[in-house]
Amino acid sequence: MKFEYAPAADLADPLIKRLGRYPRVPDLTWDTLRFFGSWLAVTLLRLQYRLTVKGQIPQGDRIAIVANHQSHLDTVTLLAAIPAKIRHQIVVLAAADYFFGRINRALAASLLCQAVAFDRLSVMELRQWRSRLKAANSGWILFYPSGSRKSCQLQRGLLKLLIQEGWTIVPAHLAGTEEAWSVDAPLWKPFGHLEVTFGEPYTSNDLNLLVTQLKQELFL
Repeated sequence: MKFEYAPAADLADPLIKRLGRYPRVPDLTWDTLRFFGSWLAVTLLRLQYRLTVKGQIPQGDRIAIVANHQSHLDTVTLLAAIPAKIRHQIVVLAAADYFFGRINRALAASLLCQAVAFDRLSVMELRQWRSRLKAANSGWILFYPSGSRKSCQLQRGLLKLLIQEGWTIVPAHLAGTEEAWSVDAPLWKPFGHLEVTFGEPYTSNDLNLLVTQLKQELFL
């Protein structure tokens, strides 16, 4: 048996770009660090909060979980609510200008929360994501269609791409995270109750109907 070493294809790229790339380039070191990083984040959350999970995530090749966004705890709470097998495959779309502008934030977002960069300030970003979503034969994506913890307005662009490319959309309603760590609070408050409710999956290609139903389920 002959051993052959092949370095990661993106090894020459800046570290922040490599951390935020989608789809990820397989890399044993970073994949291992993400595995243990997300495990650590989920474990710490479960030690501090009582988590209730309602509903189930369906099986499928290409599934996008969409959730309401109200706290920095949202992503870790959702990661804790999904099976470990899915947790280590999922990618979480995070604002490139906030989470991938500095190396410390990029490392925390990528290693603890499975984040990849989404450039919400670029008019070309959706075009690039269209080709990525179309090319993916399988995958798990988590994102917040409001785009901000301070907004309840759904951004339609990425939702439209997902349904056009045949992805199954699963709504996830978060409760308790805002009380545990509000937008204006410098630190979180432990020992509360968090809840995640997974709704029925959407496979319809009617964008207006999808947006109406998501508003009802995500912003109860």
